[in-house]
Formats: sequence, structure tokens, C-alpha cells
Amino acid sequence: MRIDTHHHHKKASDNLAFVFLLNLTFNIIVIIGGLATNSMAILADCIHDMSDTFSMAIAWILEHVAQKGATDKFSYGYQRFSILGAVITSTFVIVMAFFILSEAIPRLFSPEGVDAEGMLIIGIIGLVFKTISVWRLHGGETFNEKAIFYHLLGDIFEWVAILILSVILIFWQDISYLDPFVSIAIAVWLIFNLGRTLYKSLEVLLQKTPDNFDVEEFKQQILEIDGVNALDDFHIWSLDGIDSVMTVKVDVDFGKNVENIKKEIYDISNKYHVVDITIELD
Repeated sequence: MRIDTHHHHKKASDNLAFVFLLNLTFNIIVIIGGLATNSMAILADCIHDMSDTFSMAIAWILEHVAQKGATDKFSYGYQRFSILGAVITSTFVIVMAFFILSEAIPRLFSPEGVDAEGMLIIGIIGLVFKTISVWRLHGGETFNEKAIFYHLLGDIFEWVAILILSVILIFWQDISYLDPFVSIAIAVWLIFNLGRTLYKSLEVLLQKTPDNFDVEEFKQQILEIDGVNALDDFHIWSLDGIDSVMTVKVDVDFGKNVENIKKEIYDISNKYHVVDITIELD
């Protein structure tokens, strides 16, 4: 049984398209601003923002594709493409973060002057753009929207840090080493968080049992259904880190109402966000 998960994707696609185009415009502004102000902190955050924009593009495309049904070539649909996108994005950002570290660490020992006033202006623009994006995605119903929403919320805190740094440098130019220090902090944060995302994405691709899915608890709930004797050949894996697929062989008492037994299994599975269920009755 396949549970419909395609509703609300049209609205989500429109929201993600808006946020993607807004952030793409912002990326261009930040690249120019980072080079003009000679700020490694801004350039480091620009790498992060580029990964966000790439992620938004993937999310937008996938939300659009999600409106289509499964095909003969992709019988489970296109949800798994989001995990492939996460692997590509995470790898790209980690490599770029190491590049930022290679540029920023030497600057700790020989700091270069930065245009603090220019950083302040870029910081304000960054907060405005990110706040608009968060506002547009606030209340989104799909997991893609929620994932991007929380990612952008984190970006707001980063731009607040750059804004504070620029104000400090306006009054104390002799501590310009703070600029590469902030860029190193951002790069390390990216490597840690995107490294964790990459690890989790690879787990999904290797069909690991979904996180927060208690197999023993799930089986116990199924076994408590009147008429279920035993479970065998149980398999559960995730399509995209959110929606899961399950196959199970159930030994039932055929003297009971088999249709009611199947319905109860579907109801329990739905609570665990299992969207595709195959049940074989013995």
C-alpha cells in the first residue's frame, strides 16, 4: 500500500523557487562585497550561502518532481534524489570550507586590514535577505521547506556575528585578526555540520534502519494486534531520511478479520512515517 505524500508540493515548490532566486541574488552581492571589503569572514559565509542556494535549487526541483507519480524506471519515485543531492552538496561545501581554512589560518599570524564599514553594510543586507527568506518559508508543511527554514534560521545567527564583528572593527581596527578568526569558526562549523549530514546521507543510501525508529517497539505493537501470531522477514529502510518503506511477512489467524488486521498494521506504520507498506500474510 502506498500512502499519498504529494499534497502541498505545489505551494512548497513556489516558496522554494522564491527563496532560491532571492538567495542567488544575495550570493552575487556577497561575493562582490567579500572581495571589496577583503573580509575572510564574509567570504567564508558566502561559501555557506552558496551551499544553501545549491540545496534550495535541489529542493525546488525535487518538490516540482514530487508532484509527479512513480515511473517504471523509478518505481519509488524521485525522493531518493534528495539524498544524492545532500551528498553532493555536503562534499562540495566541506572541500570549500577547507579552502577557507587554508586562506584564513595564515591571516591569523599576519592580519590584513578590512573595510569594516563595508562589512557592516553587507551584514545588514545579509540579515534583510535571510529574514525575508525565513518569513516566506515560515509555516511550510513539507519537510523540504522545514529543512531549508531551519538552515536559514542558522544563517541569520551567522550574519548577526558578522554584523557585530564589523561594528567592533570600526572602533578597534588593530584587532583585525578577529576577521580570520570568525571565518575559521564558520569553516569549522560547516565541516562539522556538513560532515554529519554527509554521514547521515550515506547511511540512508546504504539502507540503514531509519533513525528514531524503534524496531522492537514497532514489532511489539504489531504483535499485540488480535489475530497476529508472529512476524518474519521484516525490513525497513528510508527513501530520503524522512519517508520510509517497509516489507513484512505476518503469520495471522485466518479465522480473524484479515482486513482489519491489515488496516491496524497500516495505521501503526503511518505513525512511524512509513509511506510504502508491503504485507505478506501467512
